[in-house]
Amino acid sequence: MTNRIYSGLLYFILSVCICFTPSCTYDYFEDESNYVIYVPKVDVNTRTDTYKIDDISIFIYNSNLEKERYSSYPFEDNARTRVGNFNFKLFPGEHSVYCFTNISGVNFSETDDFSTARFGLKQNEEGYYEEPSVIFLESMKPFIHFPGPVVTDTAWFEKKYIGRICVAFKNMTNLNSSLTFNNIKKVEILAKGVGVTQYLSQIEITDPLDTRSSRNSIDDKILLISQLSENPYPDFDFGFDNYYFPSLGAVDGVTEPISLQLSFLDENNNIISTLAIDLIDRLTGEATILHMDETLLVTVDGNNIQILRLEDPSDWNSDIESGGNNTPGGGGTEI
Repeated sequence: MTNRIYSGLLYFILSVCICFTPSCTYDYFEDESNYVIYVPKVDVNTRTDTYKIDDISIFIYNSNLEKERYSSYPFEDNARTRVGNFNFKLFPGEHSVYCFTNISGVNFSETDDFSTARFGLKQNEEGYYEEPSVIFLESMKPFIHFPGPVVTDTAWFEKKYIGRICVAFKNMTNLNSSLTFNNIKKVEILAKGVGVTQYLSQIEITDPLDTRSSRNSIDDKILLISQLSENPYPDFDFGFDNYYFPSLGAVDGVTEPISLQLSFLDENNNIISTLAIDLIDRLTGEATILHMDETLLVTVDGNNIQILRLEDPSDWNSDIESGGNNTPGGGGTEI
């Protein structure tokens, strides 16, 4: 009788294990990492005062949000993060991974579903959107095999998500004798035709140049205030720069151009003069696209306006972007 009881119990245990074999072999060991993101700018062994990040946000999707992770300096969540390793246990298959740093200027929303996950610019009390922070992005598409080796990706954080538009001026007194560097205390920029929200599904991992942003309304505008820099680009008297999301996605095959309405203000905040600039390719008449991690240069020589793509962003005065020395260069691709 006893042997029958033991035999029955053993049969029951074996049946349970067989039924739950996938769970026993895959889900039970929660700490068994099969995917690692290594971040050199977090690693205590490689991080320096000039080679570093101060925060990181990681989102991993299949069709839904599978994992998310947040960490900030000194990155002492555990021994692994201290040396720049962020470990995950993912289900088998392909995943879309997005790693961000310096995202204080945006808000994330509806992140549980990949089709709705997005981040957007903050709005001021008047309803205008604010300039984005200098967001850095690393994205990848790991494929996890089970069973299989640990997959490792490196997030270098060397490329920006945002794009930059620089505007340089000379011979402006031909338009208005008061348009000098000394008279202009700041420039107010009202930007239209610009993205204010970014769906993660519209960030192209394989070809970042195809990434496009979105907006909430056709009336969305960004309001910016910029201080002028003197001689920011060779042969130009003064200028300014600002950051934007990549260009809007096309509607019915047409992309709306970015439009900048400039107001030059004196020390009493009075408007000296205004100037409208539309970023349009003068040969095709189509919108000039601002890509991720790209710098567009608008040169204003009196009445003559041209648009260049800067092959080397440091050709623009580095004092403006990073606070370094003034190292203007030359060049660019005319549009």
